[in-house]
Amino acid sequence: MTSTGTSFLKWYTHEYESNIPERGVPMKREDILEFVRRNTNAFMATLDGSKPCVRAMGTAHIDENGLTFCTGTGKDVCRQLLSNPSVELCYWNMKEGIQLRVRGMMEKLDDEALKKHIVETRFTFLKPVVEQFGWYTLTLFRLSGGEARTWSSENPAERNPVVYDF
Repeated sequence: MTSTGTSFLKWYTHEYESNIPERGVPMKREDILEFVRRNTNAFMATLDGSKPCVRAMGTAHIDENGLTFCTGTGKDVCRQLLSNPSVELCYWNMKEGIQLRVRGMMEKLDDEALKKHIVETRFTFLKPVVEQFGWYTLTLFRLSGGEARTWSSENPAERNPVVYDF
């Protein structure tokens, strides 16, 4: 465990464990969003029929409304989310040794202004795709609610309550 991870765990213990004995208190929504801002890549689990599928996804936009993802309209992940919007995301900070898992229901967004913002500021590699095929080739999904929990080797999820009704 790095000193950063140890410092985080000491802070977490000091700030939260006094309120719920031996378990820790839920993180606030702002804490979850800040963790994601620092660790934008997630592993996203979806279902293809009854079979689980996991892939790494960059979180395209993070704000008070939730976590927004951008994918190609023709991709399997888009089809899977339209068919069954239930997901689990796993964000991992290897340096701190902390994992944040967020589970909930994605909603499809029809927001061309947000698509443009994402392509201009975060996913610039998509500019040629949009120029060639148009904005309809991209689909946005947002996770605006759900439940979240943390994990570390010192504080495994089994000993943590669900940390937030995200």
